[in-house]
Formats: sequence, structure tokens, C-alpha cells
Amino acid sequence: MAHLSLSLLGPFQITLAEKPVTSFESDKVRALAAYLAVEADRPHRRDSLAGLLWPGWPDRAARTNLRNALANLRTAIGDRHASPPFLLITRETIQFNTASDYWLDVADFERQIADGQRQIANQKDLESAIRNLQSAIHLYRGSFLEGFFLKDSPAFEDWSLIVRERLQRQALAALRRLAGTYEQRGEYERARDYA
Repeated sequence: MAHLSLSLLGPFQITLAEKPVTSFESDKVRALAAYLAVEADRPHRRDSLAGLLWPGWPDRAARTNLRNALANLRTAIGDRHASPPFLLITRETIQFNTASDYWLDVADFERQIADGQRQIANQKDLESAIRNLQSAIHLYRGSFLEGFFLKDSPAFEDWSLIVRERLQRQALAALRRLAGTYEQRGEYERARDYA
């Protein structure tokens, strides 16, 4: 089974078995991959996805475009050969399979931020909390989907802006927390690095 790695913090990058996936036919296919991976907590109705990526298109044409984009995405990421598959697909819905062999930088970033903040709030294992926050900051290569735009899909752009701002706020809070922690310890050089 090939490991799928999705890096969406900074420029869009997907690798399969450590090799870059470059066979996406369009930015709409990339957008579909990003959206499904980040919003993997629930299945998405095909009609909603078609409207998200092809707004203003007749329903039938938008659904056809979604079918074609989904077929290209499945081929590009080797979904048909993955066990379990990366995508859970029904006639009505599509969902990213969180039980598949994948890694998503956004999910890892948010998990490490949450773990670090919880440990600090509970005053438990401060060193582990610092390591979690540092690891999260290391993952933050840039803003979410940096340089990636779908000018004809305002709903997708709105969604990516909301995600971008949420992740940026989390990164800034982690940097402030690290700077403050090192300042309290008198480690001013490290505090300055994070400030």
C-alpha cells in the first residue's frame, strides 16, 4: 500500500509513496483533493461539491465535471489500488477516508497545537507542550494553499480564506506562547526567535 502525503500549508504538494503527484488535470482536481482532505470529518454530497467548484454551471454539466475531476483524482492518487481506499464514494456522497494510509499537514498541525495548548492549560509536561508547539510551527511552511486560487469558484475561495485565517491565528498563538514561555525562563535568544 502506498502512503499518501498531503501538504497544504504553504504551496500545494501531494506525494504518493514519496513521489510527487503531478498528474492532476486541473486546479479544480487539486481543489477537490484539498477540500475533501481538510473536511474529512463527514461525507459531502456530490451536488454540493459540484456547486462549490463549478458555480453557475448547469447542474448536469457541473456534475459531469465533478465526475471527471473525481476520476482524475482517483487515478492520480492511486485510489483504486489503495487498501483501504483514500476516498469513500457512493452514488450520492464523497468523503476522504481517514482510515487510509495518509498524512495531512493541516491535521497534524492542528493536533499538535491542541495537544500543546491542553498540556500548558493543565500545567502538565511543559517540555512536551513546547515540543508539540515547535513541531506545529515547523509544519507551518506558509499560509494554507499559498498561491492557489480558483477565481471562478468564490465559495471555494471563501472556504480556503476561512481555513487560512484559522490556521494563521493558531500559528500566531503558538508563536506567542513559545516566545512568552522562553522569556519567562530567561532564554531571551529563543524568545526573540519566536517573537
